[in-house]
Amino acid sequence: MRTECTTRKIAVLAVDGENFEVDGHFQGSERKARWYTIIKVADRSVCADQLSQFPTHASIRELIN
Repeated sequence: MRTECTTRKIAVLAVDGENFEVDGHFQGSERKARWYTIIKVADRSVCADQLSQFPTHASIRELIN
């Protein structure tokens, strides 16, 4: 039996003057995301994919610098 994987926007975080969208990837009816993706809102580029923990402002700052 296969369960469907869904993606939902969880948050938009502002870090150093730029906005980043955090998407959560869920399987079936799970309430906790299996992984997270960070997308830069300005150009829709993926900054990080398949993060196991919800990103903080500090972790996003480390990724972009």
